[in-house]
Amino acid sequence: METQWKKAVHWTARSDIGLRRANNQDSHAVKVAVDARHWLERGHLFIVADGMGAHAAGEVASRLAVDTVMQSYTKRRNESAPRALANAVHDAHRLIREKSHREDAYRDMGTTCDAMVMLPYGLVIAHVGDSRVYRLRGEVIEQLTFDHSLVWDVCQMMNLPFDQAPSHIPKNQITRSLGPTEKMQVDVEGPFPIMVGDIYLACSDGLSGQVNDKEIGEILRVLPLDSAVETLVNLANLRGGPDNITVVVAQALQAQKTTEEVDRELEIPISSWGLLAGTIGSGIATGAGFVLGHLILGSVLAFLTVVVGFFFFRFAAKSIFSVSPFEVSKQCRVKEPYMRAHCPPSQEFAERLAKMFHELRQATQGQLTVHSPDADACEKNAKKALRTQDFSAAIREFALAINHMMRELKKRGAKKK
Repeated sequence: METQWKKAVHWTARSDIGLRRANNQDSHAVKVAVDARHWLERGHLFIVADGMGAHAAGEVASRLAVDTVMQSYTKRRNESAPRALANAVHDAHRLIREKSHREDAYRDMGTTCDAMVMLPYGLVIAHVGDSRVYRLRGEVIEQLTFDHSLVWDVCQMMNLPFDQAPSHIPKNQITRSLGPTEKMQVDVEGPFPIMVGDIYLACSDGLSGQVNDKEIGEILRVLPLDSAVETLVNLANLRGGPDNITVVVAQALQAQKTTEEVDRELEIPISSWGLLAGTIGSGIATGAGFVLGHLILGSVLAFLTVVVGFFFFRFAAKSIFSVSPFEVSKQCRVKEPYMRAHCPPSQEFAERLAKMFHELRQATQGQLTVHSPDADACEKNAKKALRTQDFSAAIREFALAINHMMRELKKRGAKKK
């Protein structure tokens, strides 16, 4: 079991200020299980938050949300994972409101929050706002969270597909967030079954507002996770980068376990019951010794009680008193994904990337000339793949070419500073 929890997931994350913002109001965090038992009970935790508020208020709200959820979820050992995750988000909401009321600079600050935890028995999400969680399985990408936004609420009331909203409705007006209002509801989604190879992506709307679901899926399908995340951030920036962009991606490297398998691995060992019995027994014997006037015997037994009790609380108490991770997950109602798109590698997207790379190269001529032999080589490979209709390779190579060019541009910018 020691190797199972370590090999259960591969993840990567990136946050970018974008091109039009003075500061980055997004925050994210990843907390991978520290040992096998923690993986069984609490899993691997991934959080994305998109802050709102003047000056640094949004940045403070998102960081407070991420830090609080991470700490509170870990500390709530006597609650099942889904209940602990939802309550941790409520804890963050309360702390944000308290800080907002104490300091005028943070008045009315708020943040979205998406916390997803990958457990041995499935994926659970606590969600507030319009940041999103996606699942890519094979050639299908699915949105697992509901956008708490005016446009999605209107679509739901009018029974319209979420991608066919009336154009006059503002797309950036959210209807639920941590902080601004006294009452706040958390959506708990899952547990969603996990299959080997599943890729889960949590992001702020700086990505989803600029790169559509199908494009996200095609990028994730053909590139390693690190390169895929870099490409997604670059695409959002090349399309204007109007907002901060944060992406956290986790890939399942192991199939989920059944509830019976997890319960079996969490079974309380006989040694734990033995330590509990020893602690109780020695405590009773100590009391009896003092009552009967055997002070020396009572003192010895008291010392023995302390020693046995120490070992019990150090090594056995958690296994006896910890709650089953399935307590609330059995009550959760797993909904159908809110959006679904097929995303096989396409000629259309390959040609779109080719055009984007060409425009990027054109923009870096003259005084801003950027030379990248790596980008040139990738472009050559991409054009060859496009001619042979190997669209997976074409998308991959054009994406890598764009990444090489963007890295060179960032180096130029860093040198000027």
